[in-house]
Amino acid sequence: MSRRVVLHIGAPKCGSTYLQRVMLRNSASLSAAGVNYPHNGDKHPGNAAEIGKLDSSVFEAMFENADTVILSHEDLLSRPESGEALTRFVVGTGTDLIVLAFLRPFSDVVFGDYSQFMKQYFETYLAKREAYDGQDFANFAQARRKVINTAGFLVEWAKQVAPKRPIIARHTAIRPSLEPFLNAAEIDWRVPRDVTNPSLRMEDCDRIAHAIADRSIAPDNVREMFREAFKKTGLPDDGKTVERRALVTELFDRQAQQLKATFGFDVEAPAQ
Repeated sequence: MSRRVVLHIGAPKCGSTYLQRVMLRNSASLSAAGVNYPHNGDKHPGNAAEIGKLDSSVFEAMFENADTVILSHEDLLSRPESGEALTRFVVGTGTDLIVLAFLRPFSDVVFGDYSQFMKQYFETYLAKREAYDGQDFANFAQARRKVINTAGFLVEWAKQVAPKRPIIARHTAIRPSLEPFLNAAEIDWRVPRDVTNPSLRMEDCDRIAHAIADRSIAPDNVREMFREAFKKTGLPDDGKTVERRALVTELFDRQAQQLKATFGFDVEAPAQ
């Protein structure tokens, strides 16, 4: 078999941590099948954050005793220029390059960001006694539209791998999309939920945001609400309202139409 690189480029909040954890937990089985998921032991389970700095020696080392290399990082989608070095090496060595992107409806992406911002900036919000810089959800979603350019980023990635195109699939199709490239390795696709970066519920983020703004609630009590929210990530979420989904869908409709026209992928189609 000729050598190949399978590069997963995201998007954020679309199962990236799950994919990376599966690769790490099954590294021995993958290696036995001639598949490498190189990782330096960092806390982050991804392994492709620095592919923009790739050199020939590192590229060749990735293929030691393997014909397939899996690379993954959720932030690569927004950095198509980071693929230039990798593209240069695969072309120069006759290596095949497969680019994978996993997407989900834009409402779910923004819901995930709403959670991620609360998780990442909680202490900052609490110190300021103001969450999301004072934005309500509608303004938060509008602000995210200015920086989330999924369709545009994929167009740029398509230029990197032309005449091929990136393989685009729903975040629920990680396993069937990746399996054809794993040389029939025996993989355990089960990963504990608590290590897959699950999102906080929207309703809990709302509740915490209101508590942060209410100076009559002691900071330690707000922290306790925050800790408790992590225990509820698998429960139904009344914060994911029809109205909020409709708002985000309208805000991102142009991108959704571009994805459909350019790649034939309907990001808003009901999951199968």
